[in-house]
Amino acid sequence: MRELVERPRGNPPAPPSFSGLEPALRELAAAREAAALADEPSAELLELVDRAIEAHGKNRAAFDHAIAPIPAAAAVAYLGLLLKAFPNAGSQDAVVFGQFLRDDVMSLDPSFGAVEMACRRWRQKSKFLPAIAEMMVEVRAARDELAGVAEFVDRLPAVRSTIAAKLACQGVYTLAR
Repeated sequence: MRELVERPRGNPPAPPSFSGLEPALRELAAAREAAALADEPSAELLELVDRAIEAHGKNRAAFDHAIAPIPAAAAVAYLGLLLKAFPNAGSQDAVVFGQFLRDDVMSLDPSFGAVEMACRRWRQKSKFLPAIAEMMVEVRAARDELAGVAEFVDRLPAVRSTIAAKLACQGVYTLAR
């Protein structure tokens, strides 16, 4: 029977990691929060928004990939790596647990970035495998974080224009840009 099914040689390619995107996400989140909380436009706020626009521009491809819907096979790869990252992972029925975990996570319609970020964050903060409900909380949080940043990125040019126009009316800034 082994002769009929030949397994591919070598290791499969590793699924993409979005850990390099974290600094840009933090910068975008800081600009989003500052813009939402600002009582008045300021040169500092305009500079912060300009840096956020630049950070998004430099990371556009990774960001677009992170917010793209994840196929089930890719989710299985990330979740499988998460299960293998813990030393006690073999003590329960991993096949059944893995199937339920995959099905429940996929019911959230997550993106690539949401699943990868949730798995990475869990590995970095916990000594134990997550319960399915805990993993769903992590995926939801990462999904919502990415969705919020995506929504803000769409509004960034308008936010910048509004701030620049208000500063120009105050004589603080010229609209040369």
